[in-house]
Amino acid sequence: MPSRRAPTPSSATPAAAPAADAPDPRLYVASVEKAMRVLSAFSPERRWMPLADIAEASGIGRSATQRFVYTLLKLGYLQRDPATRQYGLAVRLLSLVRGMLAGHPMLERGQPVLAELARMTGETVSWVELDGDEIVVVANIPSVHVTRVHLPVGSRYAALPSSSGQVLLWQAEPAQLSALWRRLRVAERERLPVADASALGTWLQRSRRAGYALTEKHLDAQSISLSAPVVDVQGRIAAAINVSTLKNRHDAAAARRDLAPLLVDAARRASA
Repeated sequence: MPSRRAPTPSSATPAAAPAADAPDPRLYVASVEKAMRVLSAFSPERRWMPLADIAEASGIGRSATQRFVYTLLKLGYLQRDPATRQYGLAVRLLSLVRGMLAGHPMLERGQPVLAELARMTGETVSWVELDGDEIVVVANIPSVHVTRVHLPVGSRYAALPSSSGQVLLWQAEPAQLSALWRRLRVAERERLPVADASALGTWLQRSRRAGYALTEKHLDAQSISLSAPVVDVQGRIAAAINVSTLKNRHDAAAARRDLAPLLVDAARRASA
């Protein structure tokens, strides 16, 4: 009996496709990811770092970190202090931010609304968007008060415990909410008034009926945060407008009475 011929490459069973949330190894460039990890290692608390600290913060070996840092330095995205020999982010990175914001018509249209809301409330006003499990402050107008909530552009926070994240998740599917719940740290779960993921949807819908979400923070600054949704032309929640104040100016009741109506109106006018 003739031997069975091995399948040719064209007739071989194709490799299984990667999971929907996993990177495709045929297209994924790991070195780009590592370069971004080097840039992301810097933060307001770590504005300048020596090479060893960058390697530790990025989770990349020292030798590879040195090559990435050298390349980013030559490209102008990092700078080096000759006195301390430490590295920091360079202003050239702002050109990437400018490109993103210039292609953001909803934010451009919403900027006058943010400015008016900040003038009317005297409080910190922000434009916030969802990025995975976190919210990101995309635009911010600081409060006129000396004591205020500080939310610089680029600040990131867990979505579910924050008022903006709750608003941005109003339209989320139950599976998405369950996955977010599983990935929350214990301390973040303890800030939520629900015991498990199954109650998240019902809880979020209560704030949706009110038209805004409100959270209270009891740690460093005794603060109140209110957020309302900005909706695009397809009816999807694309962003949230946030007003943050201190409790010595507005407690929860005063924030609901005085700030929430102004916020909800501003979000409606910023929507498409």
